Amino acid sequence: LDPADLAVLAARCLTARLIADALDADSPLVPVAETRDAVTARIAEALGVPPRGTERGLRSYLLRTAGAAAVRAVERRRRALTEAAHPAAGDILRYLSRGSACREGLRTLVAALEPPVVLVGHSLGGIIALDTLVSAPLPQVRLLVTAGSQGPFLYESGSLPSLEHPAPLPPHVPAWLNLYDPRDLLGHVGAGLFRGRVTDVAVDSGQPFPAAHSAYWTNPAVYRHIADRLP
Repeated sequence: LDPADLAVLAARCLTARLIADALDADSPLVPVAETRDAVTARIAEALGVPPRGTERGLRSYLLRTAGAAAVRAVERRRRALTEAAHPAAGDILRYLSRGSACREGLRTLVAALEPPVVLVGHSLGGIIALDTLVSAPLPQVRLLVTAGSQGPFLYESGSLPSLEHPAPLPPHVPAWLNLYDPRDLLGHVGAGLFRGRVTDVAVDSGQPFPAAHSAYWTNPAVYRHIADRLP
């Protein structure tokens, strides 16, 4: 790197480390963006970077212009980006706020089935299945299978309606097979949170995110893992 670029990078890293240490220590220090950037600029100047606004040359001009153009492009596409993310995020938020009907519907469905029953849920479906099984016993269900599930994440963040962290899984929750693709950023593991109660299994679809989140049911390994654990 150019010495000036290296100095800026070092200043940003140092500022980030200071803020991270303060947060880890539960310090009330949470600087606003302007303060954070001012501190970074002062550190960078101490390391030899010219004060902001004194840069010269085509390179710095192009960098400033490109940065401003990128910000404007994102601002113009804000509606499109929001609408693209809304269906999945909106469904989860709606369930977390008004999910009782989903749980009751699933319980009614399972009650009409002959055991042994296996519940298989993908993404939000896995959240609903887990939440329903935690809330009250369903003795017909002998196995829970989740794929690309955010259930462990919601539990750890205190957002799972039926179970507040760090309470353990109730004894009536059946065996739990949790399938996740390492490239699926929406698939979370649970063995570290529910020790001895959930089996995490990695399945690689070979797809990048976000395609990896929808690729479980085209992956033969998923079906093999489920079949191996059928009651």
